[in-house]
Amino acid sequence: MKTNILNRDFYQPIIWEGDLDDDCTAKWAGLMLRAEWMDEDYWWWCVYDMFTEDEEQIDSSNEYEQRFIGGKVSREKAEEIAKVYLKNKLINTETNPDFYKISDFITDLKVLGASPIESMKLLKNKFNISLSECRDLVFDSKDWEGAREISENLTQEFLNVGAEIADKVEFIDGRVSSITFDLTKDVQEDIQKQNNNSFWSRIKPKFK
Repeated sequence: MKTNILNRDFYQPIIWEGDLDDDCTAKWAGLMLRAEWMDEDYWWWCVYDMFTEDEEQIDSSNEYEQRFIGGKVSREKAEEIAKVYLKNKLINTETNPDFYKISDFITDLKVLGASPIESMKLLKNKFNISLSECRDLVFDSKDWEGAREISENLTQEFLNVGAEIADKVEFIDGRVSSITFDLTKDVQEDIQKQNNNSFWSRIKPKFK
């Protein structure tokens, strides 16, 4: 088992056993996930922490007003809750930098479903480092290879589109580097035209 600060093997896939159309169970990283067909299309699901003394119930469909229709939806919700639970435990567990490296933290966060942006935020809060450094640590990690290019391309595309209707545009090396919108115009135009000609209503059609 790969070592992590929680001493739980959450690197393995969640595998459900039993009848997926009726009653099934998954044991994963010290947790037990259950899903059971109750009535018509309504399903019940629950997640337990088997590492606690009383096998604590983490969450269940009983805590929600909505009904979970179908086994697939119920299993996916149980898996989501299980990963969020372990991610929160990972974030709140004190760490020794000599034992638990930042690169390991980034890997574990991704396994537990964190996005690059969420990983940057959690790095900043947990290790008290600057956001720009967090950005480099995440984008330069083996876990998010290629994510920097995707992010930068998306940002550039937004700038290029926004430049068509921006009040001020700045360029560096022939590329749009900054756009500025005078949002007070929206208020003035709304009063004059009595419509919702806001910044977002102006820019949304550009992405269709």
